[in-house]
Amino acid sequence: MAAIIDCGVPATGTEREFEFFRPGQDRRCDKPITTIFFDLDNTLIPTRKGDAKACGKIADILHNEYDLPRDLATEVTITFLTSYRRCPDNPDIPLAQWRTQMWEDALPAGRKHLAPELYPRWVEYRTRYLAPSPEIISLLQTLRLQYLLGIVTNGPSASQWEKIDRLALGRYFDCILVSSDLPWAKPDRNIFYAACHYLGVRPEECAMIGDKLETDIQGGLESRLAATIWLPLPKDLRLMHDKSLADMGGLAHPDYIVESVLDLPSVLPLTTSFCGQRCRPVQERRGSNSYVPKTTRNRQASYNRFLPDVPDLYSSSSNSCDSNGTMDSQ
Repeated sequence: MAAIIDCGVPATGTEREFEFFRPGQDRRCDKPITTIFFDLDNTLIPTRKGDAKACGKIADILHNEYDLPRDLATEVTITFLTSYRRCPDNPDIPLAQWRTQMWEDALPAGRKHLAPELYPRWVEYRTRYLAPSPEIISLLQTLRLQYLLGIVTNGPSASQWEKIDRLALGRYFDCILVSSDLPWAKPDRNIFYAACHYLGVRPEECAMIGDKLETDIQGGLESRLAATIWLPLPKDLRLMHDKSLADMGGLAHPDYIVESVLDLPSVLPLTTSFCGQRCRPVQERRGSNSYVPKTTRNRQASYNRFLPDVPDLYSSSSNSCDSNGTMDSQ
């Protein structure tokens, strides 16, 4: 168990950025939580690690099967991954076509014809490395017996739904919201209100767990959720645009920090008796053949503007590549 409440910024770069609670220092949330919202990338699934490992496999293929020098093979995959992280989806062309073109652009002259062969192999390796561990699947199955579960993720629609579908994550969740299907992205509180509306719950009975302070934690705090739980990335997986506690100042001070999503139960209330009335209607529907999780799939951007009780009061957040060419989901 590794949950934090006291988050300290180190005086020097060699000290820990924050201190994890250890067994015996347990301070669970004492609020009546009925619903848990999960971020997708780098929370439920190891997106950055999986992408890097998949590209490493492609570098091996380029070197071993197509005789590219090792340094050139590595350069090709780094170029692809950098471009992919900047903009993983182009809504104007099919996903496979866009990514094949990115591989073609990364390959040297005389080898660009390899792109259609490399893309499906990259997808196969990527799917394998992004898959949640058996322990995480077991955790979701256990939590779902007691709570309503949702995914609230930023990113381009086709790219996010591809991961959700390939990894068969829909079976574990009662609602799934992808920001590009909506007028808002995290940290805009409206996307959290929309998730609450889907499930018929109040923000103050929901918890949010995610890896980004500037979206998951700040958005959860501004939405006044019951608990915000930060899952910081290891230093070797962080990118330049990732925000630290020092960067955020007082805007995103999480209620808890965990070393692994598997530590989530250590911060949840010991009793879930208050979940029954809220969760039972949805839990009972789960058993029917007609039960389908509520999602934003294939919704027009204006969809939730017509939902009652989801106020359109705050500024929208962009779901396209930003000025630095970086999508939040990655």
